[in-house]
This record gives sequence, C-alpha cells and structure tokens, in this order.
Amino acid sequence: MKRILSVILAALLLTVHCLAIGEETADLETIVTIVTAPEQTKAERPPCFPDPTADFVPLPETENLALNKTVISGAHTDVYVDRNVNDGKTDTYWESKGFPAEITFDLAGEYSVSTVAVCLNPSSIWEPRTQEIAVQVSLDGEHFTEVAAPEKYQFDAATGNRIRIDFDAAQAAWVKVVFTLNSSSRTGGAQAAEICIYE
Repeated sequence: MKRILSVILAALLLTVHCLAIGEETADLETIVTIVTAPEQTKAERPPCFPDPTADFVPLPETENLALNKTVISGAHTDVYVDRNVNDGKTDTYWESKGFPAEITFDLAGEYSVSTVAVCLNPSSIWEPRTQEIAVQVSLDGEHFTEVAAPEKYQFDAATGNRIRIDFDAAQAAWVKVVFTLNSSSRTGGAQAAEICIYE
C-alpha cells in the first residue's frame, strides 16, 4: 500500500513540475525575440563587436619566405627549439639560451627582402617586453651584411605581440636575425614564436 501511494505521489509531483515548466516556457516565448541567422559559409564576427586584431601591427600580404625553411641557431632553452620559429603557429616558440642569440634562415633561393617580422604569442598572458634585434643578409651563408642595425622593439599583446623591421630591399639567400636583449624577467634569452621574412 505504501509503495502504491509513493508511486501516485511521485506521479502527481511530476505532473505539477511539467505544468510549471510549460508555464515558464510560455512566459519565455512572450519575451524572447527569434531572429533568422544570416547565411554564411564560415564563422563571422558580428559587426557590433570590435575586431580584436584592428590594432595589431600589420604584416605584408606577400609570401612569408621563412615558413618551413631550414633554420639554424645556437643553444636553446628546454623544449623551445628553433624549428618552432617558422612552423606557422604562435602557440609554439623558440627561446635562446643567453645572448647574443642568432637565428639564421636558409631561404633556398635568392630573394629581394625588405621586411622581417618577429612575433610572440598574441595572448595577453605574455606581458609587454622589449627585445633588441638586428637583421643581416647573405648570398653565400658565410658573409653577412647588416641591413637593420640593433634597435629596441616593444612587444605588447595590444598590438598583436609582434613587430616589423623594414629596411631597404637587399638580395638575400640567407637571413640572420640577431637578438641582444630581452627585458622579460622570466627568461635569460631571446624569444620568438614566429619570424617571418618578406620581399
């Protein structure tokens, strides 16, 4: 008998609960405006939201000559190897062990280069820092000429955590990027998630 009463009581409670949900749903339908989703072939940012990349340092729209090319550097810290610097991803990075730190790209051909960009992870967890950087070029991989003298560059997530170094166009088959300072207190070496080279 007790079991039968328990089943009846449970059924009554479930009925009351369902009726309550139905009332809430009816109330919601009166205050919710249903809009038709726009047709799109890819995810798009609604125009009412600001573009977070609007203030990023712009990069040339030409081919990144450094991407996946042979790269050579000195000692690195832990797992932060040099091949991370041109794998096309900013969530991996290279970190040198000490200064000066040189990293050289074999472009596998001769090009007229005029821009080098150095990028860190754009996440705001990477606090602002200053790195001193110079650029050298070579046609034979042995004799290098400086095309951009050492200069201090500010990295900040607000501008994409990237900088660009523009210089007079120079013929190059190898490009060497030389770091001599990093103001970050978290490392004793240079850091770069991507180094890009452009004509």
